[in-house]
Amino acid sequence: MQRRIAAALDGEKIPSVVQLFSSTGLGELAAGTETVIVVACDIDAPREIAGLRRLCREANEPAVVAVSPPSTGAGVRRALDAGADGLVFDPELELTLAATVRAVAIGQSAVPRKLRAGVERPLLSHRENQVLTLVRSGLTNAEIAERLYLAESTIKSHVASIFNKFGVRSRKEVVAAFDDLERAKVTA
Repeated sequence: MQRRIAAALDGEKIPSVVQLFSSTGLGELAAGTETVIVVACDIDAPREIAGLRRLCREANEPAVVAVSPPSTGAGVRRALDAGADGLVFDPELELTLAATVRAVAIGQSAVPRKLRAGVERPLLSHRENQVLTLVRSGLTNAEIAERLYLAESTIKSHVASIFNKFGVRSRKEVVAAFDDLERAKVTA
């Protein structure tokens, strides 16, 4: 993958320094010289999205472009919420990587056009917001049901709906995704 990335950028007149990473290769970052980081990761793999989130948080200043196998709109949202500024699917890497790197180098976000509708932040109902707040506090479904005077099965339905809207599979992932959204609001 790194050879394909290097070949896609070779000969392109991109004014920024680009370093190649795996999502777990944080130690490879040379402080302060990059304006764009290109990272190969599967945005549908929880461990790799966690690595991307860590990379974006620790790298802070440079823009990040993720190269991933094709995904859904929820996957695109996960990558953006983790901190990626651009996303390229590996089948289109040779055609789109240079343009995406150029775009993020000047402060733009770039995602595949066919999935841009999935990029919008999830809208939660009032009750889903209540449930999410309590999930973030570490309460179980039974504890949430007791606190909100609802059946536990109703809470399970709300939690499943929240997971679906955030494109996640666990409480830990939904909390991380929500925290990423909150951080993005603060920095925007």
